[in-house]
Amino acid sequence: MMIDESEPLPPLYANWLAELLGNSVPRERHASCDSCAMCAGTGERSGSDYYFSPSVKCCTYHPNLPNFLVGRILSDDDPAALPGRMTVEKRVREGVAVTPLGLGMPPVYSVLYRNSPNAFGRTKSLLCPYYIEDGGRCGIWRNRESTCTTWFCKHVRGKVGITFWRDSLYPLLSVVERDLARWCVLEHQFGDDALRHLVRTEAWTGQPGPVTAESMDNRVEEGRYARIWDEWRGREIDFFIRCAKLVTDLSWKDVLTVSSPEARAYARLTKQAYSILTSDEIPLRLKVGAMKLSQIGHEKTRVETYSGIDPIDVTNVVMDLLQYFDGRPTEEVLGEIAEKRELRLNHSLVRKMVDFDLLVPPDSPG
Repeated sequence: MMIDESEPLPPLYANWLAELLGNSVPRERHASCDSCAMCAGTGERSGSDYYFSPSVKCCTYHPNLPNFLVGRILSDDDPAALPGRMTVEKRVREGVAVTPLGLGMPPVYSVLYRNSPNAFGRTKSLLCPYYIEDGGRCGIWRNRESTCTTWFCKHVRGKVGITFWRDSLYPLLSVVERDLARWCVLEHQFGDDALRHLVRTEAWTGQPGPVTAESMDNRVEEGRYARIWDEWRGREIDFFIRCAKLVTDLSWKDVLTVSSPEARAYARLTKQAYSILTSDEIPLRLKVGAMKLSQIGHEKTRVETYSGIDPIDVTNVVMDLLQYFDGRPTEEVLGEIAEKRELRLNHSLVRKMVDFDLLVPPDSPG
């Protein structure tokens, strides 16, 4: 069976979100792994001439995998998942940034990533360890974590899309991953001393770990490792698989029960953002939003609004009509345009301009 990369969510998260939202999540079809929209020569738009390397695309990030996702990857016996499973097994054996909470970002990688802002999407030095170069695929796609699940270079509905995925769903899944990973640890009854040492680690606090002599050579600090793993040392794979079994059986209601109030807060915000994502309503009043003109042609102008890597091409005729939107009622403005310019802007065009922040409500900054 082939891994289907067209699905917008990993299976585990898709089930939870269907329960939360009551429906499926629309796919971001403008962001394609097969024909990367951020690689030069694909025919796609890019702002400020920032393009990705075709050999790495956006997979220049090392995800932090919570223990239950690690277990799901290790339990996946589908032949298509074998390369990713082997990579995870190798990481567990090496032990660097491997804790009962999951597989973290190695300290050396963290330093490189945080200090190379213009390298994203462009260098093999930051290539994700789970990326399969033969075919350019993600080896753990069915069990990818919150960052890789919710990051897209381009959104079908522009700012509306990024508000749902990155501002709402990402923090929700991120908090749930943190809370469930901790819950799994507590369910396995680690000794008090092991738990004491674990809660003092960077993995528990979410902070990047220090670069040590051992980590620079991709070696484990044996004493520290032994203290946090307690009686599970040497049985790490079994532990991760047990975590997967615990979490896979949870309904969304169960997830919220064992998660923090922060998760419930983000669940509400995600539902709100989803209702906007699936609505085509237009604000009653509109004004021109903040924008940057990145390319002006004879017929079209390329405009950057909510994101520098997701510009929008607007006909110069429509650009000239933006001046009419000055905060007055939208229907009044559309009527004036029809009367004075003999042009009728359809609902979908106005909706797209709102989606991409070309037009915003009067109380919006900009």
